[in-house]
Amino acid sequence: MAAMDWGYTLLITLAAAALLLMIQRAEPKRRRLVGFFVILALLLIRHNAFLKSHLHEETAIAFALALLLNGAFWLLIGRYNPVSSSDNVRVLGMDD
Repeated sequence: MAAMDWGYTLLITLAAAALLLMIQRAEPKRRRLVGFFVILALLLIRHNAFLKSHLHEETAIAFALALLLNGAFWLLIGRYNPVSSSDNVRVLGMDD
């Protein structure tokens, strides 16, 4: 039985958390497109773990930790600060 690679787990946790945060904070109209590319990136991470046969457990733990981190972010910050639409953005110029 090999020891866990905590450096790999931390790296994949941060990468997966950043990718999931991109979906969470994407503009509602673009969320499906962002989700497609994020799922593609997560599948590439998963594929890398399957190529290196000893990293299955680390990758599963990293994905679970990333979900926990994103859930905590949504609970503490995201619920109270929803993503606004770009239609609501008003640019002030020199005449305003």
